[in-house]
Amino acid sequence: MKKRIVLLLLFVSFFSVTAQKGNAADVLVQKQIDAYNAKNIDTFAATFSDDVIFYNFPKEVNFKGIAKVREVFSTLFKNNPDLYCTIEDRIVVENTVVYHEKVQFKKNTPIVSFVVMYKVLNNKITEVYFLERSK
Repeated sequence: MKKRIVLLLLFVSFFSVTAQKGNAADVLVQKQIDAYNAKNIDTFAATFSDDVIFYNFPKEVNFKGIAKVREVFSTLFKNNPDLYCTIEDRIVVENTVVYHEKVQFKKNTPIVSFVVMYKVLNNKITEVYFLERSK
């Protein structure tokens, strides 16, 4: 699994010597992170397409659709008042954004590290791939 992630990151970075921070896809994904941190479900959900699909890498469907996004993340926000995500690293190539995210779910609990890839089309996040999760 780690070998796949390294290969994916190398492949993505091969096509972009420098990250295109500030492009439309990156701005949208950052808006999603900001809404996540604010626990604002309406702004958060507005960044996704109606038929968004969340995957466990490479193509195992975790859940799909905006109604499920609202259900899953409303519960997450409600049950985790200290929830906060920071971005450690980012790679942006056109409509693909890869973030290394660190998430604090509750105070005094371990921070969880994620590598997440977002695909953006027509200014909406259409696919989300969770590549790695570690504590």
